[in-house]
Amino acid sequence: MNRREAVKKGEKRGEMLKWAIGQNLKNFWVSARDREIYREDIYAAVRENSHRLPDLTKMEIKSMARSASVPYMDLLAFNLFEENITPDGCTVAIAAGNASATGETIFFKQSDKKGSSEFTGENCYENQQVNVIRVEEHEEGNNVLMVAAAGSTAVKMGINDKGVAIGSNISRTITFDEEGKSAKEWAAASRGEFMRQGLIQGSTAIEAAQVITPLLFSDPMSSPGSIDIADAKRAVILEGEFTHLAAEWIENGVTGRANKFEILSHLARPRSEIPSSYCRYERVMEMLEKNEGNVTVETMRDLSIDHKNGPGLNSICRYQENDYNDETTLSAAIFQLRESKPEKSEVYIALGKTSYSWRSEEGEGWVKISADSLEEDIPENFLNGEAWLKYYTEEHYQGDKNPTPLI
Repeated sequence: MNRREAVKKGEKRGEMLKWAIGQNLKNFWVSARDREIYREDIYAAVRENSHRLPDLTKMEIKSMARSASVPYMDLLAFNLFEENITPDGCTVAIAAGNASATGETIFFKQSDKKGSSEFTGENCYENQQVNVIRVEEHEEGNNVLMVAAAGSTAVKMGINDKGVAIGSNISRTITFDEEGKSAKEWAAASRGEFMRQGLIQGSTAIEAAQVITPLLFSDPMSSPGSIDIADAKRAVILEGEFTHLAAEWIENGVTGRANKFEILSHLARPRSEIPSSYCRYERVMEMLEKNEGNVTVETMRDLSIDHKNGPGLNSICRYQENDYNDETTLSAAIFQLRESKPEKSEVYIALGKTSYSWRSEEGEGWVKISADSLEEDIPENFLNGEAWLKYYTEEHYQGDKNPTPLI
């Protein structure tokens, strides 16, 4: 984008997402308050860390804030530190090479998030972060299609028009306390921005990893976590925290992640402390290994709605069990990556509770698009948060309706 386009895009998104941005900012500040992290400390950290975001990105955020009638410093703080205040707890599954039915990589990510307090009866969505589809067009670099929090430029999971897909999740380790209150413990770099830069600059999974890895050496992630990158030929998994960084490449086979390190397994918290991470990882690997050689996008969709070990915190489609602090599923994406025409890689995105959204009609709770889709190709309800709002719930799915076919 150039300066004029950044301002124009910000104005359009601010107007379109006004209610959702207000919702997400409310949750951000309540979550910070619940951790006894104070607004003045966050503002000080914003001033110190605003250089982490490119100037055009800050220009868009400023324009978006003005259009949404929210303070620029608040929206800038959200973009810089949302991931630190409430880290994503997610599930990732990958089938590469001969493990997939097509011989090309299939990549899946389910995005889960803790809520904030302020439960408000039937409007329980007010506890949760609104997810939307966001598309960025770049004159210098690749166009990017992503799932993001409304008002944020950070990638939860996404793909560029070169057919490179990416996702991430927090990894709970013995070296990190999520409840830490010191600014030194939470004012750190955003995985989502690193991932965004990888997609903008990288035309293959290796190139995207080569963009991201130097950033991890100079500026560790905001919390220990994995960044998973894939193109049609391979997947690259980066695991990193403050004093460790590890990677693996997969050209044939299956792998997954569920909030614990697998390469740096000696840093993972024990099962007794994070049972969900073990249960979900084991379920992912069980399903992928059972279907190895024939994994399809529908295999990944079936993982997305899976209730084994639940429904609850231990199932892949996650629900709150105790209160708003429980991580719960808010969106999912499946990428069928293509080698011959990577820009036509198929992208399936479901917003809200996936047990419901994948069972809706296409264009209601889920949508199929291509890696080179532009904003005008996306149904408006996926851009403005209405699809998420319609399909977010904490009521367990108990019906017997088959999910809508993807193929």
